[in-house]
Order: sequence, then C-alpha cells, then structure tokens
Amino acid sequence: MMCKIFASAHPSRHKASPAATFVAFALFLPQFFLAGNALAAVRPDVKSPSVVVLSWDHGKILYERNADEVRPIASLSKMFAGLVIHDECKIDWETLHEMSPENRIAARGGDQSRLKTGLKFSVTDLMHAALMRSDNRAFPALAEACGMTPVQLGERMTSRARELGLAKTIFAEPTGLSPQNVSTAHEVALMLQEVTKRPRLQAIMAKRSYWMTAHLPNGRTQRYEIRNTDRLLQSREFSVIGGKTGFTNLARYCLAIAVRTVEHGDLGMVLMGAEGKLTRFADVRRIYQWLKKNNTVAALNQNKSVDAPANSNSGMRDASL
Repeated sequence: MMCKIFASAHPSRHKASPAATFVAFALFLPQFFLAGNALAAVRPDVKSPSVVVLSWDHGKILYERNADEVRPIASLSKMFAGLVIHDECKIDWETLHEMSPENRIAARGGDQSRLKTGLKFSVTDLMHAALMRSDNRAFPALAEACGMTPVQLGERMTSRARELGLAKTIFAEPTGLSPQNVSTAHEVALMLQEVTKRPRLQAIMAKRSYWMTAHLPNGRTQRYEIRNTDRLLQSREFSVIGGKTGFTNLARYCLAIAVRTVEHGDLGMVLMGAEGKLTRFADVRRIYQWLKKNNTVAALNQNKSVDAPANSNSGMRDASL
C-alpha cells in the first residue's frame, strides 16, 4: 500500500485524474486572482451606503460606492452656503447682525441653538457657528444680513452649483433641513474641494473650537465656546484640511472631509447615509488604512492603472464631471 501511495505521488509514474486536476485548479484559481488584484482582495469594510474618495492631486476617484446616487445631504449644504456668502455678499465680517424671529422660524425642526432672538453676532461668529457647530439659525441670519431670504440663498446656491458643473445638486435653502437639498457623494466632494480653496472658510472648518461673542440688548457681551462636530480633527493619522458633518432623519449621518496625508497627498472623502453616528468617522479610518496597505496613490504616481474594489458599484474614473 505504501508503495502505491508513493508511486501515485510521483509525476512520472502517475497521471492525475480529471477530478483531481479540477480540485487543484479550483483551489489555485482564487489565489491567482487575489494576488493579481490586491485591492479587490482587501477592500475596506465600509458601512456607509454612498461613498467617494477623491485624490485631489491626481483628479482620480480612488474608491466609490453609489457615488452618483442622489441623496439628501443635510448640513453638508452649509459648506456651499458659506461659499456663496463668502463670494457674493459684500459685507464687513465684523458687522453685527441682530438675530430675528425669522431666523428662528427658518431653523425650526433643527437642533437647539444658542443664537437667540435679540442677540447680536458678528458675521465672522455666525460663519463659525454655521460651519463648526452646524447651528441652523446662522445661515438664515447671514442671508438676512446680505439682503436675501433663505429661499433666495438656496436658489443662488443651486445656480452656483450649475456653474461648477454639478448637475444633480439642488438647494431649497441653506441649512440642509429641507429634504429637497440633494446631491451625490461625487458632487459633494467637488463642492468641498471648491470651498477649501477659500482660505477663510478652510481655516474655520479646520478649527477644533472657537469662542463666540454674543452682544446682549443691555450693551454687555457674553462669550461662550463652540466645538467642531468633526471628531476627526483630533486624528493623528492625518491632518484635516476641512470638512462638515450632517444629519437629518432622512439623510442619516453624513460627512465630507478633506485630509492631508504624507503617503497619499490631499484626499477628499464623502460618506452619506450612515446609520450610526460614529460609523462615518470609522469609515474614513478604514478607507485610509486600506489606501496605505494597498499603496493606491503610489501606483497613480507611476502612471499605472489602479483596480477599484470588486463590486458592481465601484470603479476608477476621472473626477471631473
């Protein structure tokens, strides 16, 4: 019996059966494809249903999942409201604006606000409240200070989006409370890139905290601290250029963030529709680790094609629309 077994293992004395050949091939085939497509083998376990990762240095999408799916974007809207106010409202940023009942009404249904009716805040402080703490009364107030209603500001935001080639983006108002404020992960990433080109806005979105000054009706002032809702500002893995969080019951948890990394340069990431509050932040870390492990950008630097994760909704393509 031992001689037979030994003889069967010797290639010159025994020819493998078709069944044995098939089994060996079946076992080898997956290893072949995994070795040839490492990115597909270790694609990140991303939980958010709509995601895009854009290399700003190369103009390529490195990872995407349903990146062109139109979804409500909640407070990610505020980034673009900031851009329109920054570019088009000719007002001194130290001008004080008195919070009006209309500002409160426009933010009805949102989170609690410390921008109380009758208090005065500078344009600078209102912009910080909007982009850092995501206060829903801030942009109605800024629109009013610039001679517009929230609806008019939303219309102007939509027009600017069209000028930038963002065909699927619509704004009904600046806060993101309206379910009619919609876009795609891809277009939000391009919005974020445009917004961070404004140093004043970029600097605000990159701050962890900021001290607001409320001017009271009696002439006194009261100072209080606000903190940024973007938890990744505390990350040691990369430097945050700027970003914005968002949430409504319909949009779920969203995040747009631009990061600067040693290994990969500047990246724009947008995650939309996450079910858990912390999921979007964890997804960013998972994607970043995936990029490091697979050396994605290094391949781009060498003008090599980079395989996207192997799923039906993913693929590398130019970032331009």
